[in-house]
Amino acid sequence: MEHERCYVYQPPETEERAPKRQRVDKSLFQPQLKERLQIYRDLWAEQEQRIQTTLEEADSATQEQIVDFVSASGSSLDEPKFAIPTGLVVAGPSIASHGPYFERLGRKIRSDTESAYILLSSGECPNLKTLLKNLIKKATSRIEDEDDDDLEQSSRPSRHGPKLLNYDLRHIQDWRKKNRVSSVVVTIQDSEAFDAGLLIDLIDLLHSWLDRIPFVLLFGIATSADSFEDRLAGQSLRNLEGERFDVTQSDDIVEKLFSATVASLDNRLFIGPQLCRRMLDRQKDYVQNVQDFCDGLKYAYMSHFYASVPSIFLNHKLRFEDLQADAIEAVRNLPSFRRHIENLHEQDSFSRQLVRELLEADQVVFKELQYSTTSAQEELSVLNHAAQVLFSIREALQMTPRVKASIIWIRAASADLLDSPLLRETMLTLKKTPSDKFAKLLSTLSNLSDKKDMMYDKGSKQGRDSMDVSGIKKEFDSILKQQDASTPLRTEHDVRSDSVRATVVAQKVLLSKHKAALSKQDQAYSDLVTRLHNQLESFFKIALIDLQILPYSEVFTYDLKSPHLEVFQPKPRFSVERAMASPHDYLNCDCCSAVDGKESALGARQPATAIVYQMYLESGALVNVTDLWSAFKAIAGDEDDGDESKTMALFQRALAELRYLGLLRPTKKKTDHVAKVMWKGL
Repeated sequence: MEHERCYVYQPPETEERAPKRQRVDKSLFQPQLKERLQIYRDLWAEQEQRIQTTLEEADSATQEQIVDFVSASGSSLDEPKFAIPTGLVVAGPSIASHGPYFERLGRKIRSDTESAYILLSSGECPNLKTLLKNLIKKATSRIEDEDDDDLEQSSRPSRHGPKLLNYDLRHIQDWRKKNRVSSVVVTIQDSEAFDAGLLIDLIDLLHSWLDRIPFVLLFGIATSADSFEDRLAGQSLRNLEGERFDVTQSDDIVEKLFSATVASLDNRLFIGPQLCRRMLDRQKDYVQNVQDFCDGLKYAYMSHFYASVPSIFLNHKLRFEDLQADAIEAVRNLPSFRRHIENLHEQDSFSRQLVRELLEADQVVFKELQYSTTSAQEELSVLNHAAQVLFSIREALQMTPRVKASIIWIRAASADLLDSPLLRETMLTLKKTPSDKFAKLLSTLSNLSDKKDMMYDKGSKQGRDSMDVSGIKKEFDSILKQQDASTPLRTEHDVRSDSVRATVVAQKVLLSKHKAALSKQDQAYSDLVTRLHNQLESFFKIALIDLQILPYSEVFTYDLKSPHLEVFQPKPRFSVERAMASPHDYLNCDCCSAVDGKESALGARQPATAIVYQMYLESGALVNVTDLWSAFKAIAGDEDDGDESKTMALFQRALAELRYLGLLRPTKKKTDHVAKVMWKGL
């Protein structure tokens, strides 16, 4: 069986098909799967709406500029044009994100202008003739047979004269006369992949037709506009009238998507820090499309609701009567539930009574789980808000090095931020902040507080903020009105407020630091900064909690890396090599698990492919096929049977399978007759 690739079972024609048995138990291994999948669809619909809104906001600024450029180019139709209006769209090094961006740009141009939008890529335009064919087809939405002889088509007379070739731009001219199109926007998605000569010929040809067809060119650039201009000839550059547009880079878009989805204040399911770090590292290492980040997030949601039975409790409208007994039993097997029981058992007698009720009464577990889930989601929302506050403080104070918001959130969710040097440095810089930067900081914190109050009801736990930003802002404005000098106010912790005094005592110089006298406004400003500093410290101590200490954390958090890595970063070669080296781990049989009490010993009971591969690993850099065959025959051959044809067939098939899997790379040199016979079979 080990030397056969597959088997085809063909039952006899006389055998009747066995009747199917009716399934009585519904959802035996997946209790309430339908309800859990419905919760997944509802939650992911909210996240998908945030993703689309974030992408539209990220592209809106640049797309509006490009749309205005296209509209201005097509508005003056009667004026003669001596150069093609050209937009150099610097889309960044992430090639995978260029396609979705230009598709969104095309929808925007078609909806806001009366222009035709044609998107071309290097894969479909190997030469000028094919490029013109695709350009005409996409512009006029006509499907013509490219395999027809163009000369025969042109020689056939038609009712209105000779038939045009399928790469003649008069097709677009005639089509434009029938349709109200102000301009024809030709977009080259990956201009660096095009041959420079092809781009020059295209520019010269479109420029010669500019008096009849109002073309607008858009070039997608991954490197820089200067490198694109260096590839074109001087005459072609004179035929272009260009304008540069910088697109928001994919790294910035991923940060915005992360803040809108994972670090949102209105999440019922939280993605853990380890999985988020893995997703961001994969995005950075492989410079992948923004959509890949969204797909990874969606797969995390799917994995949680499909594989975790307690995820049913994320439904706020869930009733105890709608639950199955398996869901409560799954909750009792959670590691966080066990830790919660142990902590309660170490407390007073009332807590021990609660422990007995939690272990015996399902309704008590349901009520406590609902309360704990709601409370934990509020605490996690406050943690997200604290991460946003810390990032905003560093951005407002212009601190270096710049730390991304996603990194701050991951460290906060990992309980690695409260006593970190990053937080201490930020709070120390806040103490020394002058009044000109403090005004920007208060404005940023005020916007965050307003956003938080809009997200939650002010009477709830989330709506109550421990920072009195509005009161501090009013006092700060009154202090600024009383200021007479134009210089910014300083705090007592500012280094410019310190002075060094030297004193000579017994022929020794003693240095001492003294605080300079502060003005009345400076002292009031210093007290105000100290007050905000103390409020922020108290807020961070309360908000930056550890996710692991929360009871029932497996219900509202998902942080499993293994299924995510197997899907998005698979290692098939490692799996195949391990299967060949240790076949008993995959076959789960006793015949090849051990030979004479040794786990790694080779034996005839193992598959032939595994035997050849293990001998190949034990050999050196150069392997003689004759020696390999002799060793295989000594292990897998039957001494009683003198016929070696079966053993040779097993050996040949094993070599062929190893070559097919890419685990064996034989040389072309054939040294003996046995090698010729074997390689001939391959």
